[in-house]
Amino acid sequence: MLKDIQITEQPVCACVPLDYPLTLRCQAQGPTTLYYQWFMQRESTCQEIPGATQPELYIHAKQSNLYICRVNDKKYRTLFSNWVKVKVLRNIPAGTIPPDWNGRPIIVTEPVSAHVKCHNAVRLYCYALGLPAPEYQWYHNGLCLLHSREKEIKIKSVRQKDTGSYLCHVSNAYGEVWSEPVELIIGLPPGHRFFATGKVALLIGNNGYQNHPNLLAPMVDVYELSVLLRKLGFCVLSLIDLTHEEMLISIRQFLQLLDKGAYGLFYYAGHGYEHSGRNYMVPIDAPQPYRPENCISVQRILQQMQDRKTALNVVLLDTCRKWYNSDCALSTVTPLKPLGNIVYGYATSENSEAYEVQDEAFSSGIFMTYLKKHILKEQKVTHMLDKVLEEIGKDPLVKGKQVMEIRHSLKEPRALTDRICFSGSEQLNRTVWDQHTKIPKQVVKFSCGVEAELRFKVMFSNLIHTFAKLTHNPSHLSSVRIILYKSMDNLGSSNNRLDPVDSLLTMEDDGEVDYILRLCSLQKYKNNIIIKIDLHYTSMDTGEMVQESLEHIIPIPWIAGLLNKTNTFCQERNQTSGATAKDSIPNLKNHLSNMSMDKEPPLAHLTDAAVMPTSCQSKSNREPEENDEGEILTDL
Repeated sequence: MLKDIQITEQPVCACVPLDYPLTLRCQAQGPTTLYYQWFMQRESTCQEIPGATQPELYIHAKQSNLYICRVNDKKYRTLFSNWVKVKVLRNIPAGTIPPDWNGRPIIVTEPVSAHVKCHNAVRLYCYALGLPAPEYQWYHNGLCLLHSREKEIKIKSVRQKDTGSYLCHVSNAYGEVWSEPVELIIGLPPGHRFFATGKVALLIGNNGYQNHPNLLAPMVDVYELSVLLRKLGFCVLSLIDLTHEEMLISIRQFLQLLDKGAYGLFYYAGHGYEHSGRNYMVPIDAPQPYRPENCISVQRILQQMQDRKTALNVVLLDTCRKWYNSDCALSTVTPLKPLGNIVYGYATSENSEAYEVQDEAFSSGIFMTYLKKHILKEQKVTHMLDKVLEEIGKDPLVKGKQVMEIRHSLKEPRALTDRICFSGSEQLNRTVWDQHTKIPKQVVKFSCGVEAELRFKVMFSNLIHTFAKLTHNPSHLSSVRIILYKSMDNLGSSNNRLDPVDSLLTMEDDGEVDYILRLCSLQKYKNNIIIKIDLHYTSMDTGEMVQESLEHIIPIPWIAGLLNKTNTFCQERNQTSGATAKDSIPNLKNHLSNMSMDKEPPLAHLTDAAVMPTSCQSKSNREPEENDEGEILTDL
């Protein structure tokens, strides 16, 4: 006869896709009746799961968590199961999991061949689904690596003995699978003279000004460019409508993301001006009239990009360059370093305006209209911009009004399409970056039995669209509709209806939704976003119209949290050294719609991207400009 409680079946770890239905099981036997209670570790606390009092725990995996089961009898003798981890992998392509999947391993991220310099660090990854969670074993040139039994293999300093073929064996109780073999080679791949250790882009579009005419094109242009740059492997920060302080913070974070050998790209669309060969961006809160201290110096940003020892710095200014502030004294300037890694792309020439073209509700800058046609092509970045310049020059809408200008000191034929060399811990991991940019679907339930699904579209790093879709409607209810509101306790602004420009950018594959809520200025939030959800329906039993309301918490996207001035990336990078997968803000450093130009828009309306008085002289050489006023970005 049993004297103590014994667990006869322990729960097992699992690695499953988002929203996968999963059962964790803990079976035990003892001298008397047994009672079960499941717990979940959330952040640093262990929380009891309400109602989870059976040997089986049924869950829909929403995020990676740790679980444990407590078993006790009537005499308060207690025994705990093993801790188990349910790992959730996101962005799994449709069709990856067969309908009859029994839990056998399925590799979803194959390792990638790497070409590295001698003594550089490198990581090889292999991620797999499995129930139970799969085990990994790496092989090098056919030999088993006894101490390489994790999903990734790290080599801190690559030497000749490390080169060769690698492959990973993945297995669990239901089967086994082998990864594709990959090669680790010292040196560059054939046909690739140059590579980037990472690619980072900061895109800012200012549309809604407090004291100046509003614009339409910057929002569309930033969105379209962000899509294209992601295709080129860039980690993208895309932001709209920033104040002076917010622009400074976003630039600071952008600079912190740059590493030695990385490609950095900065794009700005909005009001701007030029003064004696130096360019300024106008924040949305700039007064009228404004002075240099109210604006952001582009040349100062470029100097600090160089200080990060980048391999390529590209600055694209989609703004007017009318001469302005001729009465302001010039500050002492420091020349840029002669590193041969700078490219300027001006949407227009000096003392000229940049234009946006409107086609009914759609508006796009002339510069972006042609840039997006060529930016994905494999050619030296300056040659790519030359093509853009030539096509803008042929456009009859802006002939004699706008002509692009290129300045550079690029000594090597580097291209935005250059491959990224996986060089270890200092490599920005695009997979992790994208995962922390997205917000998973969420389900809300009302007491009347109605269920709704909330989906999220991250339009920009500081603006999301929240979509509500009714998924379960009890038969005793009619005229059911749902409305989303932003809680009055939140900072920032939001609209219950989309602006016309936002509507154009909404994904076509979002399908039918019952309501859309626009949440903008996410950089202003210090805590999670709270929204109010109203449900209106008619009870078929009583004929009465009823309203139910609840509040729902939406986590701020990680990328938007970077821009909160109280939570800078620099601070987080120091605090999260050695971060684990369950940390709220992981250290990415260590983890790592083209518009047709075949026809001319009808009745195209040309709108100045800025309205400035004309004054003073400007330099017009073809060399990189000097660094600008030191006081403009002294806190970067």
